[in-house]
Amino acid sequence: DWPMTDVWAGESSTAETVLVVVDNTAPEVDCPNDITLNCFEDTDPSNTGTATGTDNCTNPPAITFFDSSVAGACANTFTITRSWIATDASSNADTCTQTITVQDTTPPDIVCPDDIVLNCPDMADPGNTGFPTATDDCNNPPTIAIMSDITVTGSCPNTFTIERTWIATDACLNTATCVQLIIVQDTTPPMIACPDDVVLNCPTMVTPANTGTASAIDDCNNPPTVTFDDVTTTGSCPNTFTIERTWTATDDCMNSTSCIQIITVQDTTAPVITCPDDVVVNCPGMVDPSSTGMATATDECNDPPTITSNDVTITGSCPNTFTIERTWTATDACMNQASCLQLIVVQDTTAPVIVCPADIT
Repeated sequence: DWPMTDVWAGESSTAETVLVVVDNTAPEVDCPNDITLNCFEDTDPSNTGTATGTDNCTNPPAITFFDSSVAGACANTFTITRSWIATDASSNADTCTQTITVQDTTPPDIVCPDDIVLNCPDMADPGNTGFPTATDDCNNPPTIAIMSDITVTGSCPNTFTIERTWIATDACLNTATCVQLIIVQDTTPPMIACPDDVVLNCPTMVTPANTGTASAIDDCNNPPTVTFDDVTTTGSCPNTFTIERTWTATDDCMNSTSCIQIITVQDTTAPVITCPDDVVVNCPGMVDPSSTGMATATDECNDPPTITSNDVTITGSCPNTFTIERTWTATDACMNQASCLQLIVVQDTTAPVIVCPADIT
């Protein structure tokens, strides 16, 4: 109570005053720094920071926040505008804004298929050589593609090495690469087919034009080179023999394969014999070959055959007349024989010689 005096009236009185203390001063709030995170990092204040606040009357003020998000340019990226609010006990408030940027700058993880060695003509496409695997912390499985194939020619046709670079790309266009080596070689020999074994009669040609030529194919290269080598074994009689002919096919990478053809040259052909003409002689004619003729013979494989004769005599109708069946035989070195028959007829058509006694008187 305060005393009051009316100076005019000379009277005094008292009045009562009520003082009301109010808080209308807002607290002060201090935001954490703006921050940039990678997509897999936590955006909780425990990771991005918490605002602090002070107040002249109430310590400390209550701190709250609310977020407003805007999607980024690619999946799982965005910007958070985080509004922090400090509120004192009298509901005075102050705000500040923190910007949290969530980006994706981390490339995917890519694992290439194993390096591989193929044999020509195996295919070198990924269906045969394998695909990589890739993962990404932020996005769905990355896109996988062949970035490049660098091919180095091998030492022989259709052999080569591919340096295949694979690339994995995530939704934010971050990339990762790996390299796979694909070696295509040729270690497979050609396939060869020998001509059939053959038996020939001498005299004959044993060149491939007469006995056949091997054929060969190769999966990788041009038709292989075909050669042959002969090993000859002498037969049991002249000009007979056996050839073991080894055919070899060699491809451009020097792979080779062989097969064996057996060529047998025999002699089963009899000589050709020609008998002397049949002959008729008059008793007492000579019947030995020097008089009646000799057979002749030839043989295609061996030296001139051996010629022998054998006589069968048939008695004639009167003394000292007869017929000889002379069989001539030619035998070659392989014991092949040919025969012919000569007839020698010994007759008597000559009259006796008579001598009369002298005339007499």
